[in-house]
Amino acid sequence: MISVTLARRYARALLALAQKKNEVQRTEPELQAVAELFRKDPLARRFFESPNISREEKIRFLEERLMPLVGKPLYGLFHVLLRRRRLDHLVAIAEEFKKLAEKAQGITHAIVRTAAPITDVQADRLTKILTQRVGGTIELTREVDPSLLGGAAVSLDHKVIDGTLATELRRIRRTLLLARIPGRG
Repeated sequence: MISVTLARRYARALLALAQKKNEVQRTEPELQAVAELFRKDPLARRFFESPNISREEKIRFLEERLMPLVGKPLYGLFHVLLRRRRLDHLVAIAEEFKKLAEKAQGITHAIVRTAAPITDVQADRLTKILTQRVGGTIELTREVDPSLLGGAAVSLDHKVIDGTLATELRRIRRTLLLARIPGRG
C-alpha cells in the first residue's frame, strides 16, 4: 500500500501543475472519475498492475483511450505513475488531491452532530457563524446522534467544539466526584 506521504507528494505536484495551467476545476473531477473506476472495476486496476501486459500496451491505452478525455496535467500524472509502476495507487493519490485542492480553494468541511435533526435555517446560521470564524467556504454535513441528549458537537478541520448535553453532564459528574464534602475527609 502506498504511504499517505507519497500519495500527497504526487497530489501536490499535480495540484501545482493544474494551478499553473488554471485547470484545477477540470482536473479534480476527472481524477475522481478515474479513481472511482479503479475502485469499482478490478479489471481496470489489474490491467495496470499486471506484469504480463507490456508498458507499451499500457501507454497505447493511455494515449488512445484516456488522453482525449482528460487534461494535460492529469495525463502527465498517468505517464509518470505508469513509468514508476505506481498507477495502481491512483485512488490514494486522488483522495489526497481532493483534500489539497479543497484547501487551496478555501473549502473547509464541518460536521455537526446533534441529538435531533437541525433545520435548514439552523444549518445556514451555523454555516454563517463558521464562515465568519474560519473564512472561506464551509461545507456542512449534518449527523444525528441520539446519545448526545441535546446541544451540538461541531468537528472542523480536526478541531471539535463540543456543546452537547452529554458532555456537560459528564463534566458535572466529574466535578461532583472530585468535590470534597466538609467533614467527610
